[in-house]
Amino acid sequence: MGIKFVSPFQSILLQKRLCVGCTASLDKAKRLGKLSQRRELLECKCKRRYVYNKELNEYQRATLQEEQQFLRELNKKPLV
Repeated sequence: MGIKFVSPFQSILLQKRLCVGCTASLDKAKRLGKLSQRRELLECKCKRRYVYNKELNEYQRATLQEEQQFLRELNKKPLV
């Protein structure tokens, strides 16, 4: 019963470019890095992670696989 209410509410918040947890603006979220040329991983101040698609100009919640991909790429980079 709860998912039928929560899912549309979260999609409306994401369309308005707001975090689904704290309703902070995702435009001000911390940029963690690139997943690809068109996609960036972001972190809100409440620590929820999002993927910004530059091509579609929209946000979506980051999946566990996307977060792990970013961490793998981060570990490959040499420390300066």
